[in-house]
Amino acid sequence: MSASKDGNWGKIALLNGAVSAWLIYDMATAAEAPSPALKILQYVILAGCLVGLVAALSKLAARRSA
Repeated sequence: MSASKDGNWGKIALLNGAVSAWLIYDMATAAEAPSPALKILQYVILAGCLVGLVAALSKLAARRSA
């Protein structure tokens, strides 16, 4: 998904928020401890989603204030 000049930042923020919430829920309710490699992968993906969420929200806020 690419953000055009007129912006899809709201959709990107919503998508990143949903994926972050799903990952947090999945990690919190896991019945078994994942392997170390899977745990690292989950945390890397979660960090990327949270960074994307903050970036999309800041772009959205900057666009609305301009």
